[in-house]
Amino acid sequence: MTRMPTKDPLVYIMHIRDSCRRIAEYVAEGGPDWSSRPMVMDAVCRNITIIGEAARNLEEPFRREHADVPWSGLIGARNIVMHAYEYLKPELIREMAEKDVPELLNQCRRLLSEE
Repeated sequence: MTRMPTKDPLVYIMHIRDSCRRIAEYVAEGGPDWSSRPMVMDAVCRNITIIGEAARNLEEPFRREHADVPWSGLIGARNIVMHAYEYLKPELIREMAEKDVPELLNQCRRLLSEE
């Protein structure tokens, strides 16, 4: 498979930031029982895959330079959602959306100098 030309890594960080914002919006609009609503869960999972794919597309030197971001965890979450969906547990997606995504959004804002 041929890889796409290298993009500015901040483009991928913007994709991650935007997906984090979408997840936060879906969770807020979905109410306290959002994880039991299939359409909201599907939307959150879709954005988890985008986050993981964007992280995967970042060059290794960039990931090493910003080792405080859990790149391998983001990529791993994408792989589970995409390829091992039978192991998905709503409580894990909920924890990612409510705990990990806000932290990741803050890390993206720092990398993009938006803070």
